[in-house]
Parts: sequence; C-alpha cells; structure tokens
Amino acid sequence: MIETTTLILAVIDGLYALAYLILAVVILRRRGWQQPGGDLLLLYLLTALLWTAGEAALLLVPLPIPAAEALRRALAYAPLLLAFLLLGLSGLFLHRRRCSWFCWLPGLVALLGIVILREGFPVLVGDRLLPGAQPIPWGALGQGAAALFWGVLTILAAVWTLRAYRRADRPLHRNRIVYWALVLALNVAGGGLSLTGLTAIGHGFYLPGTIVMAYALLTHSLPDVRRMARRFLAYLIVALLTAVLYAAVFWAGQALLHPAPGYGAVLAAVTTALLLALLVNPLLSRLQGTVGRKLGGAAYDPGQMLRQYSINISNIPDLDRLATVAVGLIGEAMEVRRGALFIVRREADEDGESYYTLRGVTGLGEDQPPGRIPAASPVAVCLAHERRPLSQYDIDLLPRFRGVAEEERAWWSSLRMDVYVPIYAQREWIGLLALGPKLSGDRYFEEDLRLLSTLADQTAVALQNARLFDDLRRRNIENERLNRELAAANEQLVRLDKAKSDFINIASHELRTPLTKIRGYNDLLAELIRHGSLTPESAEQMIEGVRGAVQQLEEIAKTMFDVSKIDTETLALNLWPTSLETVIQTVADRWQAALKERNLTLTTGGLMDLPTIIADGERLEQVFDHLLQNAIKFTPDGGKIRIMGRLRDEDRPPEEQEVEIMVGDSGIGIAPEDLKRIFEKFYRVGDVMLHSTGRTKFMGAGPGLGLTVVRGIVEAHGGRVWAESPGRDRSRCPGATFYVVLPCRPRQGSGPVKKRLVDDTTVGRRG
Repeated sequence: MIETTTLILAVIDGLYALAYLILAVVILRRRGWQQPGGDLLLLYLLTALLWTAGEAALLLVPLPIPAAEALRRALAYAPLLLAFLLLGLSGLFLHRRRCSWFCWLPGLVALLGIVILREGFPVLVGDRLLPGAQPIPWGALGQGAAALFWGVLTILAAVWTLRAYRRADRPLHRNRIVYWALVLALNVAGGGLSLTGLTAIGHGFYLPGTIVMAYALLTHSLPDVRRMARRFLAYLIVALLTAVLYAAVFWAGQALLHPAPGYGAVLAAVTTALLLALLVNPLLSRLQGTVGRKLGGAAYDPGQMLRQYSINISNIPDLDRLATVAVGLIGEAMEVRRGALFIVRREADEDGESYYTLRGVTGLGEDQPPGRIPAASPVAVCLAHERRPLSQYDIDLLPRFRGVAEEERAWWSSLRMDVYVPIYAQREWIGLLALGPKLSGDRYFEEDLRLLSTLADQTAVALQNARLFDDLRRRNIENERLNRELAAANEQLVRLDKAKSDFINIASHELRTPLTKIRGYNDLLAELIRHGSLTPESAEQMIEGVRGAVQQLEEIAKTMFDVSKIDTETLALNLWPTSLETVIQTVADRWQAALKERNLTLTTGGLMDLPTIIADGERLEQVFDHLLQNAIKFTPDGGKIRIMGRLRDEDRPPEEQEVEIMVGDSGIGIAPEDLKRIFEKFYRVGDVMLHSTGRTKFMGAGPGLGLTVVRGIVEAHGGRVWAESPGRDRSRCPGATFYVVLPCRPRQGSGPVKKRLVDDTTVGRRG
C-alpha cells in the first residue's frame, strides 16, 4: 500500500508535470518556437516535465531497485541542467551577443566533469589504490562540484540581469528586465530548495518562475510592474482606511445610541447605514481619488490639456516657435525630460530610391541630428502608414523591426527618445513628435499614447502651415543667395572684361615699345648701309638695342607661357637642395643698376640663418625677381626695400618645418579690397593708362602677370603667398609687404604639378 503522504507528493508532482505539459502545448500552438529563445524555452519545459514526471514515477511506480536508483541519480542533474538552460535564456533575453559560445561549450565540459565526479568514475589510477589508502569519496566531491556549478551559473545570470537593468535608460526596457529578475528569483529559490533535498517545495517555485519566463519571452507588451505595485498599494491603503472608518462609525454609533431608550439591533443597523451613506462613502470616494493620484495615474487633466494645446499652437507660422510651444506644453503636462518635433519629407535619390528625411526642430533639451530613412524601412512603413505611436522599445525588440539597418538603428538610439508619434496631413506623413523619458521614470501608458495621437492630429494643420511658411522663407533665402552669387558673378565678369581690355591695352603698349625699338634700329641700320656710313661702333650699338628689345619681348612671352602652364597644371619643377640666400642675392645683384638709378636702399636680414630647402632654384629666382621688381616699381625714388627671412616652427621635425621670406617696401601701398585681387591675371591697380612706361620706373607698366606667376610657383612648391598693407596712399606711402612661405621638404602643392627630385650625382654635376 502507498502511504498517504507519498500519494499526495506523487499527485503534486503529477500536477506539476501536467502544468508543464499544458504550458508546452500552449507555446506550440502559438508557434512560440519561432520567437527568439523559443526553442530553448521548450527544452527547458521538457526538462522540467521529465523531472516532475520522473519524481512522480519514483513515488507511484514500483521499479526495481537498480532502475529506481538510476532514475533517482539521473533526476539529480535536473537542477543543474535547468540552471544551465536558464543562463542561455538569460543571454538571449538580455541580448548579450557573445553569451552563446561562452555558455554552451565550457558549461557542457563542466557538466561532464560533474557527472564523472558524482558517479565515482576512477580517474588516473583506476581501481588500484596505494597500500593503506582510503577510497576517494567521488560522490561527495561531485555533490560539492554540482552545488558550485549551479551557484556559478546562477550568479552569472544575476550579474547579467543587474548590469542590463543599470544600463537600461528607458522605462519599458527596465520593466522587461524586472520580469526576468522575478524569473531568476523564483528559479534560484526552486533550485536551492531542490539541491537541499526539498524537491517538492522547490517545484512550487520552479513552476511560477517558468510561467513568468514563458510570458516574458513570448509577450512583447508586458504589464507595467510599477503601476501594478502602486495600484495594489493604493488598494491596500484604501481598504485599510475603509475598515478603520467603518469600525469608527460602528463604534461611535454603539457609544452614542446604546444608552438611549428603545435602542435595538434594527435601529443600530439603520443608524450605521445612514452615517455610512451620508458621511463615510463621500469621504471614501475623495480618499480613493487622492490616493490614486498620489500613487500613480495621470497627473494631468486630458480635456483641459487638449483645450490649452489647441489654443496655444493655432496660428503659429514659425517652425521653431511651434516646436517650442507644442513640445513645451506636452513636457510640462507629462513631465517629459526632452522632446523634439521632426519635419518629415519624402524624396528620391539619383537611382530613384525613395527615402524620408527627418529634420529635428528642438522643443526641449538638446539639438537632434537629422536623419535619412529608406522608404522601405520597417520603421518608415509603420510610421507612414499605420497611424499609431511607435516606441523605441518596439524598434529594439519587435521581430518585424529586425531587418532595420544598423546605421538607421544607431540613429534612432542616438535620439534618446521613448516614443514617436507620427503627424499626418491629407494621409501623408509630414512630421514626427518625439518625446523622451518622463521625470517620474514611468512609461507612456495607453491613455498617454491616445492623448498624444490626438495632440498630433491637432498639430497637423499648424505644422502644415509652418512648413509652407518655412519653405517660403527658405526660398527667399535661397533667392537672396542666388542674387548675391549672380551679383558677384556679374562683378567678376565686369572685372574679367575690364582685365581683357586692360590686357589688350597693356599688351599693345608693352609690345609696342620693343617693336618700335626694333623697327627704329632696323630702319636706321638700313639707312646707314644705304649711305655707306655704317661703322663698327654704330652697328654694335644698334645690335645691343635690338637685343634688348628682343629680350623684353622674350620676357613677356615667357611670362605668358608660364601663366598658361600654371593654368593647365603642367608647370614642371626640378627640385634641388637650394640656398635661399644665394637665390635672393642673385636676384638682388640683377637689379642693382635699377636700385642705383632710382636711389632705392635694399636691405636683407636673416637669410644666412635659413636652412637649405628642396626646391626649384630657377623658379624661385622668378618669384623673387617679380617681387623685387614690383617693390621697385611702386616705391618712390629714395625709398627703402627690405628682404627678411626666418625659420617657422623650429620645434617641429625638419621635414615639417617652413621658411618665411618677407619682401617689404615703403611704397604707395595696396588698398584692402585689392590685396587678394592683385594675384589675378592681368589685374592692375588703378587706371592702367596712368601707369608710366619702363620696367623699373615709378609705377612702371607691365602685363599684370608677375604676381600670378609668383602665386603659381609658390603653390606648386606646396607653399603660400599673400600681401599685407595698411592701405593705398601716394602721399604718405604706407608701404606693402609680401610674405612667401615655403616648406623645407617637398610637399604636394595645390594642383598635380610635375616634380622631379634630382639625385646626388646630378646635384654634384650641377654644382
């Protein structure tokens, strides 16, 4: 006969097994295995089902002793296997990407080791023991290892849950993790009791833990734990206060009416009922409302909020003002930390792919980055067509949003918002109301979302008007910009036309002088030959005159050719170790006659301290030749010219250092508006017809290409050149200074200029 206690325990285990079976059938019918972790959950249920069914079989079925012992030893591993599966489910539930391999492989190895220890399998020495040695208590070691294994798995799952809760910054995510914390607590209690031998009591914790586990895994919108706790607390408080008030009224009635004549049970009941109806019930209604508001529920009046919102946002044409007012009112009523209003536009790229652009207009908190979402994105489809709020919790966890691109998912997360409410106008998605967490830490409940949807509908007309106003303002700004660009382009065209005319005048003037010399000397030479009066001395003089005119023509042609190569980015540089002191001294010697003729003083300084640089020495001679000529032409007689050099950034490595050459004068200076334009082709300051003739005379003429060549050569070396001057004044002569900065080592210039670094052998031959 089976004892009553044994029968009761067997029935309880059977009921547990039936409950697990029913739960597994429900999950199978709901296709729960298709959910993340659903297959692992079914394995967990199967383990628990076999465990409880095996426990019931041990109590009811008369098995042979070896079979019963084998079944009992096998069932002892059930808590370990459940803890092992629970850890894997924790990793999946908490979205730990690297938990699967960490859980399964080492866990299986550890579980195999525990089986070996508990079953007493001889290790290393087999059955042979040393003389006098005692048998190793493998079962005791296995029992301790099993407890350690279960404890490590449980602690690891608890640590993961705690970390996930601390990192979660949104109420819905935290609420979801709270459910898993409850699952862990129930499973820890069940496992601990089972390992200590209280298996029947342990199953009483395992079953509700498994039910909560299945509910949390397979249900997306979980009831709010905080709200349920507050409502339960409010119910307890109201019930307690009700009992106190009823007892007080009954006691007061007894105390007041008992001495009266004719007092009886009927009179006491009627009196008590009247007092409760007249005094206590209204007080309880007010008390229930007060407790409900204090412990939870809406802290705002939806009707009043709708009226105030509708009045305040109407007739606001400015988007920034609309966002501030709309989000500000919602934030004040719902106690929201941050919020923004996004303007949504549908566009198409060059390939015809449609996408939505979202431009944030901040209403509360910090500015929001703009976003670009493909029209085929699951989030865009939901917001554009389903006309319902969407939470960040949905984007993170719903299976329909698993296909969202990582870049888009990262953008949504960067907004740090909790809920997104779409705004529609004429069935078109035109805006998005994004709201962050509440200060209270509560989630957005269904009544909040319904109210937000209504507010979004009221915002649609105002947002549409504000969008039209914003488009008009943007078009006006764009038109103003285009007008400015058109005016600048027109001014540039005028300058180019003037430069063309000036170039024609300058070129004709510059070319006429040497051509006139050549023609004059040629006519004179022919006349002398005709009369037979040509002497060697006069012939030499005329030849020198023709040679000078031809050289002048060659210089003009060479300058134009250099400008052409700079424009076409075909200027070639032969890079050599170059001494800037030698280059500048060579140029200065070339202009000594002109300096002496104009009584100009040239001083130099700092050139000897400059390091040798890798550059094209001949091209640099052109640079300083044009700069020195320019200083001579625009400095009155008796003026001063100075050339100074220095090393920039001496603390940097040699390959990153630069040299700076300053060419200054005491001339008429340059107007501020001309400081950048003087490097343009054919540009001449002032009326070109007022310039004098000659290469070195004060305000001498020229084709207006010298500074263009200077800039091209300097930038080809990877350097830069600019001019500074207080202004232009022929009477005070404030002067001008040109700065040339060159790298000590070759550097890529502004364009793909051809460069050739000559080797040491070639340098030796040149030197």
